[in-house]
Amino acid sequence: MNYNNWLYKRERYTPQKEAVVDTTTGRRHTYADLNRQANALASVLQSTYNLGAGDRLAVISKNNVPYMMLFFACAKIGVILVPLNYRLPSAGLKALLSDCNPHLVAYSTEYEEFVRSQVDPENTSVLPIKKGDQSIAALMQTEQQPPVIHQAKADDIAMILYTSGTTGRSKGAMISWRQIHWNSLNTGLSLQLTGSDSTFVNTPFYHTGGWHVMLTPLIHRGGTLIFQPEFDAAGCNRLIEEESISILFGIPTMLRMMMEQPNFEDADFSSLRFTICGGESCPIPLINRFKEKGVPIRQGYGLTEAGPNCYSLPAEDAIRKKGSVGFPNFHIGTKIVDDNNLQVTQGEVGELLMKGPHVFEGYWKMPEATTKTIEDGWVHTGDLFRRDEEGYYYMVGRKKEMYISGGENVYPVQVEKVIYGHPAVAQAAIIGVPDERWGETGCAYVVLNANKSLTAEELKAYCREYLAAYQCPKHIVFKDDLPVGDSNKIQKRDLEDEYQRIYAN
Repeated sequence: MNYNNWLYKRERYTPQKEAVVDTTTGRRHTYADLNRQANALASVLQSTYNLGAGDRLAVISKNNVPYMMLFFACAKIGVILVPLNYRLPSAGLKALLSDCNPHLVAYSTEYEEFVRSQVDPENTSVLPIKKGDQSIAALMQTEQQPPVIHQAKADDIAMILYTSGTTGRSKGAMISWRQIHWNSLNTGLSLQLTGSDSTFVNTPFYHTGGWHVMLTPLIHRGGTLIFQPEFDAAGCNRLIEEESISILFGIPTMLRMMMEQPNFEDADFSSLRFTICGGESCPIPLINRFKEKGVPIRQGYGLTEAGPNCYSLPAEDAIRKKGSVGFPNFHIGTKIVDDNNLQVTQGEVGELLMKGPHVFEGYWKMPEATTKTIEDGWVHTGDLFRRDEEGYYYMVGRKKEMYISGGENVYPVQVEKVIYGHPAVAQAAIIGVPDERWGETGCAYVVLNANKSLTAEELKAYCREYLAAYQCPKHIVFKDDLPVGDSNKIQKRDLEDEYQRIYAN
């Protein structure tokens, strides 16, 4: 089974098919180009950096084509890619580097100072992505001896993707070749993908969405990828016509930003088969606006630990089944259970569990967390679902307290931990509240220590020192005390009710 050397097969099948369009350089790459570049880079990783199967290669960079080529080069020789969230503050990145203990760290120019100051050259090599003759961008264009190809097994780890946990510690989800392979099959079946399809690559590579919503499924089928370093709303409106994009993927915030651009009205979207919307519920006005341009929106659901393409709602049901994520994809087992792991009846709410070859292998160096998440092959999603009489599934809440701001998962405990570090703070509680632009944002309820003073702006500035921008609470409410239950645990449901009563309107 060819789990890990897709580019070799793609070169054999469609060598001159256009695979990648780099919008920053204007360069267009065929599948033959990609395989040659991946081989050259894999050879350098083996011969110069002595990397082999199971070694980790961490990356701190925004999206670019050499970054993608690192993944396929690592795949050829069995190296585990570890994309890191460049939006984290230095302390957060340092913790992730310590956790994955990489043999090599690749970085883009803007993170060079951090890498040089934090990585011990005695134990870990570093490699720039674009800067200099010995950069990844340069090395993948050189002539090298063919690499020794690793024959990956289904459960070999292809990459580690960090997903924050409710305990405040980030967890490294181990993504196997089996998971990538079956996610591609499920995606292809549900979206009827072919080699004629094309899409943008503009969601960050530290997210599963950057790799596995469309990139790996389309490479599998010989499609075309249009690279943007970051999401560019006006650029998307323009490039859809110029590059004949057939599938658009984005969270509602991204689609809304495209609608707000001056060039949206006149943009020609006739090449689009549909838009895939995930990350949060898609508002009906947004669905209607894209429908007016002849583009149906298909909503879905997934997570890093399973898929991520697990559910799909047919576009024609987007309004009739408002709020639904549709049906499970082809090779996915699901059930909705109560707190005792017993299946609930139709219409009742419970936690969604999933099972199948699309699930992850567990959390890196966290066996207890793995055991809690995977039971008898079933992945506990932590999300609350119900199923209606027609078999459509609806996500109705989160068993965990996570909320989603602009497509980014935010975990209140992580934010609270930072706020508690401020000497003026006695108590803190974070809840997710609706936000017109970002879908949801944080509201911090804070009690100060006696004789201490602190303004909302001062606390926001403090948070920005330790948290990514999307993690920082937008709203701060100072109180004399917070509601607690019999066990003295802060009652966040009471705070949510208070916010709706006093601040929502």
